[in-house]
Order: sequence, then structure tokens, then C-alpha cells
Amino acid sequence: MLGRSVVCVGLSGVCLALFLVGSSTQSKAGACEPSIAVEPMSAGLAHLSISASCIPLRRVRFRYDTVELVRKLDEQGRIEINFDCFLGDKVPLTVTFQDGPSVPVQLRTLDLDRITMVAVVWKGTVNLDLHAFEYAAKLSDENHVWAGAPSSRWQAEERKRHDGRGHGFVSYASDGSSEGDQIEVYTFVHEPNQNSGAVTLALDYESRSSHPGDQDTCGTGLYADLEYKAFVWHQDGKVSRSRGAFAPSECNRPVGEIARYNSKALPQLFFTR
Repeated sequence: MLGRSVVCVGLSGVCLALFLVGSSTQSKAGACEPSIAVEPMSAGLAHLSISASCIPLRRVRFRYDTVELVRKLDEQGRIEINFDCFLGDKVPLTVTFQDGPSVPVQLRTLDLDRITMVAVVWKGTVNLDLHAFEYAAKLSDENHVWAGAPSSRWQAEERKRHDGRGHGFVSYASDGSSEGDQIEVYTFVHEPNQNSGAVTLALDYESRSSHPGDQDTCGTGLYADLEYKAFVWHQDGKVSRSRGAFAPSECNRPVGEIARYNSKALPQLFFTR
């Protein structure tokens, strides 16, 4: 049985959508009702607070269209996650608890009309890095944003106020160690008074570049021709999708630093007013 209530917190009157689920599957600890609170955030994020005290340390699967993330409840049966709504907040999210119910959740965020989000999704225990070179930035420049220099939504806003240009940040980064799909998300916060600008996006097969002798990532290995999907959320509410794959490479063949970054793997972002 699924119920929904709205709880308003503090003097600001912020309201959280709370989903309560009754499950026919009960743990040995007794009956309990998992709950999920959704709090809208800026930069296209939704904060999820999950509590399921009857099934601590169990896996939780987040199904968002064709993308599935897998996380684990802590010892108290809780988890909190900032969820990137790169397909918008109208696409339903289904949260499935191991040894528990599946819960449909309505995402909520604040400002999808002022951001562009780029998500790269792949499968496997390997790491891809999404790189954003804002305004013709070079490697390691301030405007080179990636998992090693991710910036943040607060820093992006501050830099936007400082130079009058939009800036972005890596809002989520996988390293290939988690279950389910791997994902990296770059979020660009627009400056409405900016005349023009461009962001070059590139993809680095970091695992293969860092470990050229890894038999899984080269030659005829399991991940030698790794496939990935790309999603782009646009300010007007449209989502573009594409697919790609890395061509196999010889094992023990070092890749030059510049050659690592494939700028043809992802669409480039151009902004005009």
C-alpha cells in the first residue's frame, strides 16, 4: 500500500514529498515501512532521504528510464543521495529495496530551465572520465572541469557572478567500482546575459590510459570496445540521446596525454543569445 504526505520544515516553509510504503515482505526484525523524502535543489538536483530500518545494509536500486544505479543502506537502514535529473523531473524514478518493495518516486528540482546537463553512462568495472573545457581551456586550466577538478554548484555560481559567463561542475562521477550502471554528469549553469560561449566536451577511457597492459581493456578483452550512452538535457526541456563505443587498441601501447581526450565522443555545447 502506497501513501503520500507532505511535510513542511522550518520557517522557510520548504515542503518535502514523503512516500510511505507498506510491504508484504518483512524482515526478521519485524514490520516496518520504508520512507523516501524528496527535497528539490538547485542545478537540476533532487535530494533523496531514504529510511528503511527493517532492512539495514541491503541494496537499493534506483531505476531512472533505462539507467540503474545501485547503492547500499547503512547500518541504520538509511541513505541520502543527491540525484541528477538529467532526463528532467517528469521521468519517474523507481526505488527498489532488496528484500523489500519497489517505490515509484516523483522527482522534484528547482531550475531545469537555466542549466544544461550532460550524462555519460556505461557498464563495467572500468572508469571513464568526462572532461569539460570551458571557453577553450587547456589541460589543468581553471576552466578545465573533470572528476579530478570537479568544481561545485556553489563555485560555478560564484564564478558566474565574477566574470558574467556561465560555468559548470561535475555533479556526479563514477570510478567503475559500484554495481549497476556507471555514470558521470556535467552540469552547466547558464548566465542569461551572456552573448556567446562554447564548452568542448571530451571523454577519456581512463582505465585503459592509466593501465595500458590491462588485458580487459585492450586487444580482444571484455571492455576493449567499451560502449557508452550520452544524454543531454537542454534548457527548453528537450533531451538528446546518442551512443558510442571506443575502438579496440593494442595492449601495452601507451596513449599520449593529448590523444587520451576524445572530443568526438560527445556533443559540443554552444551558447548564443
